[in-house]
Amino acid sequence: MMLYFDLKTAPIAIAVRWGKVPLFRFARLFKGLFFAVFLFVTVIFLAGFFIEVISREAAKNGAGIALIFLSFTLTFWLTERFFKKKLKKPRLLTTLKQVAEEPERYNLAAFLSFEAAKAASRAVKIAKGRGVSSTHLFYALLGDNPEVLFVFSRALLDSKKIKKMLKSSFADLTVSGVKKEGGYTESFENTLLGALQIAHKKGHSRITVGDIMASLARKDLLFKKILIDQKLKIVDIENLTWWIETIHDRIEKSKQFWEYGSLMQGGTVAKEWTAGYAITLDRFGHDITRMVKKRRPPMVGHGKEILQAERILSRQETNNVLIVGEPGTGRKNIVYTLAQKSIAGESLPGVNYKRIVELDIRSLLAQISTAEEVEVLLDTIFSEVVAAGNIILVIDEFHNYVGKATGLGIVDISGIIGAYLNIPQFQLIAITTYDGLHRNIEKNPSILALLGKVEVSEISLRETLLLLEDFALVLEQKHKIFISYPAIREVVTLTDSYLASLSFPRKALDVLDEVAVYVSSTVQDRVMLPKHVAEIMTEKTEIPIGEIEAKEKETLLNLENLIHQRIINQKEAVKEVSTALRRARSAITVRKGPMGTFLFLGPTGVGKTETAKALAQFYFRSEKRMIRLDMSEFQDTKDIARLIGSPAEPGLLTTPVRENPFSLILLDEIEKAHPNILNIFLQVLDEGHITDGRGRKVDFRNTIIIATSNAGYKVILDVLRRKVSWGDVKQKLLNYLFDKGTFRPEFINRFDAVVVFGPLSKENLFDIAELMLQKLKKNMKEKGIEFVITDSLKAKIAELGYNPVFGARAMRRVIQDKVENVLAAALLSDKLKRGDRVEVKSGDFTLTIT
Repeated sequence: MMLYFDLKTAPIAIAVRWGKVPLFRFARLFKGLFFAVFLFVTVIFLAGFFIEVISREAAKNGAGIALIFLSFTLTFWLTERFFKKKLKKPRLLTTLKQVAEEPERYNLAAFLSFEAAKAASRAVKIAKGRGVSSTHLFYALLGDNPEVLFVFSRALLDSKKIKKMLKSSFADLTVSGVKKEGGYTESFENTLLGALQIAHKKGHSRITVGDIMASLARKDLLFKKILIDQKLKIVDIENLTWWIETIHDRIEKSKQFWEYGSLMQGGTVAKEWTAGYAITLDRFGHDITRMVKKRRPPMVGHGKEILQAERILSRQETNNVLIVGEPGTGRKNIVYTLAQKSIAGESLPGVNYKRIVELDIRSLLAQISTAEEVEVLLDTIFSEVVAAGNIILVIDEFHNYVGKATGLGIVDISGIIGAYLNIPQFQLIAITTYDGLHRNIEKNPSILALLGKVEVSEISLRETLLLLEDFALVLEQKHKIFISYPAIREVVTLTDSYLASLSFPRKALDVLDEVAVYVSSTVQDRVMLPKHVAEIMTEKTEIPIGEIEAKEKETLLNLENLIHQRIINQKEAVKEVSTALRRARSAITVRKGPMGTFLFLGPTGVGKTETAKALAQFYFRSEKRMIRLDMSEFQDTKDIARLIGSPAEPGLLTTPVRENPFSLILLDEIEKAHPNILNIFLQVLDEGHITDGRGRKVDFRNTIIIATSNAGYKVILDVLRRKVSWGDVKQKLLNYLFDKGTFRPEFINRFDAVVVFGPLSKENLFDIAELMLQKLKKNMKEKGIEFVITDSLKAKIAELGYNPVFGARAMRRVIQDKVENVLAAALLSDKLKRGDRVEVKSGDFTLTIT
C-alpha cells in the first residue's frame, strides 16, 4: 500500500513552525513570570498602604504597575490559549475512521498530533535527506517528550543508552540499503499505518505519540530487540502508553473546571433542597456519593454489569438490585462507578443526581441492645429513604441479614425490608456472595422476587493491570517509592498463577499494597522491582517463585540421587518424576494442568507410596505437604460431595488444596474409586482446576498428582516368571486393565507418564533393610542408645521378608516382630539403658548389650 505522507503541506506542520517562534515558545514562561511579579507588587504596595509606610500617591503608582504586569500576564495567557486551542489543533475535515479505511487517499501527516508532528519533523532532519526510517522516528521521540520518558522510566529502560545505540545504527541502515534516497522508508510508512490503526481503535481524533510508540514496538526491529533483551513485550508498551494517556486526560479534565462534568462533581445546593432529610440514616450510614466526590476511583471493567444495574434501578417497579459475586471481584466498585456517573448526570434518569448511601448494620447492632429497638430503627431508616426521594440504599453482605435466626448481634431484616421493596421510591442495592445467595436469600423467595440479579465475575488480567497502574500512583504518594511497570505486571502474573482461589482485582491490589510496604521499609533505593514481588509471593504461598536459586537448582539437578536415598531400585519411576519436575520448574512449556501427573502401577510394597513421600520431602520440603486420599473410601457417587465439598462441609480434596496449593496429592488405590469420581479427575489432570461444592475455583497447577494402583499386578509377576522383556510389561499391563474395564484410555492418557514398578529382588530387600534399620537406629540414638546394624542381620531380615507378592511390607513386619519387639521389651525391663550399645543377633534375634 502506497502511503500519502507530506509533512510540509500539512496544517499541523505550520503549528510546529509557529511553535518555534519565541512568542509562542516562551508564552507559558512569561505568563508565570509576569503573574508572579504582579502578585509581588500588589502585596507589597497594599501592605505598605495599610500600615501607612507608603503614601497614597505611591500606592496609586504601585497599583498602576501591578495592572501593567497583570495585562502582560493576560496577554501571554491568551497567547498560550490561542496556540493550544487553535494552532496546535488545526481543524480536521474528516475523521480518523475514514482515514483508517482508505489511508492512501489522505495526507496522513495532517492527522498527527502536535507532539507527533514535532517528532516526525525532527526525524526528517536527523535522516539528512537520505530517507526517514522508523529508527529515525524512534530516536526523535526520545528527545524531551515527557510521555516517552514516562514510558521508558516505568519500563526500567535507559533512554540515554538507547539513544546512543540508535544513533550508532544510522550508518548501518544506510549501508544496508534499507533507506530510499529522500522520502520515507517502508519501515517508517508501516509504523505510521500501524499507529493509525491503534489511534482508530482507541477512539483518538489524531495520531498521538503514544500511538506511534505502540506501533514502533511492533514494527521497528531495534525496538523489538530492546524489548526482548529487557524481558518486555509489545503489549507492555501498549499498556504503558494507556497509563500515561489516562494520567494526561485526568490532568486536562481537572484544568477544565468550567466543564459541566467537573462542575457537577461539586454538587448543587438546589438539588439538595429538593430532597428530604435522612437524619437516622446519616447516623448509621456511609455516604458513598460524598466519598466519590473526594476521590474518583477509576472505572475499569464490569461495563456490562454497570449498565444492567442502571437499567434495573431505573425501572418503574422492582427497581432493586442484587449484586452477586465472590469477594474481591469488584462488587463494591460497581457501586462507586454508579455514584460517579450519578453525580455527573451521566447515568439513566432513575440513577442521576441520587445520593448513594451504605447502611452500616453492624454499627447499628453494636449500639442497639434489643431486637425490638433494632426493628424500630430500621423501619425509621427505610421510611426516611422513601421520604427523601433521592437516596439509593446500599446493604453489603446482604445474606447476613436475611434468613437468619435473630439473636445477640444477629438480625433478620426480611420482614421489615420486604414491605419497602415494592415501593418505587425505595431503591436498594444489595451485595452478596453466591454462597450467601444459595444458603440464605433463596430461602426467601418473596424477597428474591423483588430483586433484579446482577452477577459479577472477575475482571480480565489486562483490566486488572490497568487498575493497578492507577492504584500504583496512590501507593507511590503514600509510601514515597517508585513502582516500576514490570513489578505491576509481575503482581498480575503471579497472583493469577499462585492465588487462583482468590478473585481479581482484590488479590492483585492487596499484594501490590503489601509489596509497597515491604519496599518502603527494607529496600534502600525505594524502587519496586519484580524480584520484590516474587519475594513477598514466596512468603505468602510458600512456593518457590521467581528466578531459580542455586540451592533449588542443585535439588532439581540431583533429584534422582536424593530420592534414591529412600527408594531402592525403580530407576524408571524416579527418572520420570524428576524430569517432569525439571520441565515444570524451568517453565520451558506452557502447562494448563498440574506440574506433573503420574500413574504408578505395580505390586504392593514395591515403593510407590514411598516414592511419593520422598518427593514431598525433597521437593516440597516436607512430608506434611502431601495430601493423601485412600480412594477405596470413594466407591459411591454420594462420595463426590465428600471429595469436592458442599455448602455444609469442606471437601477432603478441594479444601486442603485451596489452603496449600503447593502440595503433592497421593491418590492411593485409585482403581477402587467409582468411575464417576474418576471423571472428576479428568478435568483436574487436563485443565488444572476444578469447581468445589461451593462454586469456588480450586487451582491444581502448583501440585503434583500421583495415583497408585496394584491392579493387574499378577500380569507383572507372570511376565517376569516367563522372563519376557521388561519393555513389553507396560503395554501388556495396560491392555489387561483396558480389557477388564479398570481404567478407560482417556483417563490413562491424561497422565504425564504411566510408570510400572517391578517386584523387588532379594538384593533390593537387603538395601531396603538397611534403610529401615537406619530409621530405627536414628530413633534409638534419640534415646541415648547406640544400635549396631550388621550385614548378617540385614541378610536375615531380607531372607525372612522376601515375598514377591507383598514386596517390602512383609519385611517391615519382620523388623517389627524380630527386632523392634525385642528392643521394646529390653527398654521396659530396664535391661537396655541410656548409654548402652546394643546389637541384635541374626540367628535367634537376641540382644548383645555393652
